[in-house]
Amino acid sequence: MGSRLGNIIKHARLAAGVSEKQLGKKCGLAENVIRDIEAGRRIASDEQARQILKKLGAEHQLSTELEPAAEPEAPIRPRPYVLKPREETRDREEEAALANDAWRDALGGVVKRVPVSGEDGLVIDHVLTPIVAGKIEGGAPDKVFYHRCPDDALRGYRIHAGDLLLTVPATDIQDEAIMVLQYRDRRIARKVTKQEGNRLLLQSYDREFVAERVERRDVLILGRCVRLLRSL
Repeated sequence: MGSRLGNIIKHARLAAGVSEKQLGKKCGLAENVIRDIEAGRRIASDEQARQILKKLGAEHQLSTELEPAAEPEAPIRPRPYVLKPREETRDREEEAALANDAWRDALGGVVKRVPVSGEDGLVIDHVLTPIVAGKIEGGAPDKVFYHRCPDDALRGYRIHAGDLLLTVPATDIQDEAIMVLQYRDRRIARKVTKQEGNRLLLQSYDREFVAERVERRDVLILGRCVRLLRSL
């Protein structure tokens, strides 16, 4: 099953009336590279995709499956456990915490402190997130969560270590979507493709494209990623 970008390139090539070999020569790529990109077995970089589509005379905006959020970005800040002996420092911190709590209570019907969890599933932070018509990106406000990417496993999809993925709970697979899964005792985010025989293809792309075929029963689907917050 091909990727969305691979299908676009294939349709553009066929419309232009050129073969995979001819397109490869135009772009300085091997015929099998073009074939793998179209089939979804190889992920083209942004630059490669632009070059291929330009040679075909086709204009296409590259995949925007997870656009950066329009809201101000909210980086995760570490919480140092440092003793502060000065009483006045503690007093100021307590006053600030009370003021923040009061502010959040006043905005309770507009925004929510959505938890941020890591690969172990533990809550490590919260992000104030708007509620629209009683929902957050279509999900129940008390069910959505942010997944903090622990590494660059999704760098090929322009998602980097430290980025936050707003996740709406889901139990069914949405083909070709970025989803958060419980797999081998940890939470991971992967691009998921359905396979025959009740199998899934878990795709990552750091320095190279990796596709791991797994049994559906071995994976717990936690949710679908609908929004990206980039770390600073």
